[in-house]
Amino acid sequence: MSEAADPGEVKYEEDTGRWRFKPRGLHITWSSDKGYWTMPEKGTDDPAELLKVCWLEIEGSTPEHLSKGKRYALRFKISMTKDRFGWQEAPAFMMAKVGKKGIAKWARINLADLQEDHEMEVPLGMLQFEVPENAQDTTLYFGFYEVWSGGWKGGLRIHEAVVEKIPH
Repeated sequence: MSEAADPGEVKYEEDTGRWRFKPRGLHITWSSDKGYWTMPEKGTDDPAELLKVCWLEIEGSTPEHLSKGKRYALRFKISMTKDRFGWQEAPAFMMAKVGKKGIAKWARINLADLQEDHEMEVPLGMLQFEVPENAQDTTLYFGFYEVWSGGWKGGLRIHEAVVEKIPH
């Protein structure tokens, strides 16, 4: 059904304070089925390409705890193929929450209007969140979803997900 996220495909850049998640560093539902996804080779910068699914679910989590009291931003770098389909019916959503029991922040992403073969970062302005000072669990759990329409969709490329500290 799905390949487990590969921790070797998640890198922390000390100089920028940024976590970079290559597609294999994310848990992508149905990614192990070649009829639904084309996954990149390990260690490459190639994107994962959605061929067709009716249940889009891409999730990740930071391998280390985030700093309490600090602000962070989440974004996905994506593109669309020329034969994309199914994105008119419903928007996609991104979610970020600090801790398994944390409060989720959501951003709505309209993928219907994206130009083909043009890499862009979503959401515009990034999904920003703060790690509470009193948080017990400071792991970030995040996702990219379209599970509500029930319609088939395809043509989405996931290049990477990025979590970065926002300077004060």
